[in-house]
Amino acid sequence: MPLLNHEVTGAEPVDPHGNCTGAPVTIPPGTEYSVTVPKLKRPSDSFDEYWSEIRVGNQLYRIPLKLLEDAA
Repeated sequence: MPLLNHEVTGAEPVDPHGNCTGAPVTIPPGTEYSVTVPKLKRPSDSFDEYWSEIRVGNQLYRIPLKLLEDAA
C-alpha cells in the first residue's frame, strides 16, 4: 500500500455509503492508505470539486483529488 508523503488536511470521514460521519481531520504524512474511489465530481459537505475516497485502516475518508495528488 502507498504512503502519504505530505499531510492531508480536511479529510472527511465517511461511511461505506458516502455519508459524512464526523468533522474533517488531518491525516499525517507516512500514513498507509488505499484508494477506494479514484475520482468523482459531486458536492460534499465542505467542498465542490473532484474528489477521491481513501481507506486508512478501517476508516474511509473523502478528500479533494488535488490534495491526494499532492500528498501521494
